[in-house]
Amino acid sequence: MPEMNNAKKLRGWSLRDAAEAGQLLEVTCQFCRTTYRFFPSDLLKLTTNVGLDRLACRFRCERCDRGDYMSLKVLQIWGSEFGKLPVRRLVRFTTIKKPIWEDGVL
Repeated sequence: MPEMNNAKKLRGWSLRDAAEAGQLLEVTCQFCRTTYRFFPSDLLKLTTNVGLDRLACRFRCERCDRGDYMSLKVLQIWGSEFGKLPVRRLVRFTTIKKPIWEDGVL
C-alpha cells in the first residue's frame, strides 16, 4: 500500500495536541540537510495553537536562510533517545523596538 502524504497526516494535529502527547517536532531543511528539533510547548509560547501542516511554512533555516525547503515531522520520544537526541529549547525571547515613520505636512 502506498505511503500517505505527510501533509495529510499533519492536517488534523495541532501544536497543543503534540505537546499533550509528549512528542517532538523535527524540522529539516531539504536544501542544506540541517535538522532542528523542538518541543511543541516551547513553540506555543511564541505562536498560537496552529495546525502542524501550517507550521512548517513559518520556519526558515538558520544555515542557508531558505524557507521554501522546510519539512516537518512529528517524533515520538522513546526511552533509548533520552540524553542523546539534540533538542532546541526556548531560553528567552526579546522584542525589538523598531521606529515607524509617517510623512506629514508642516
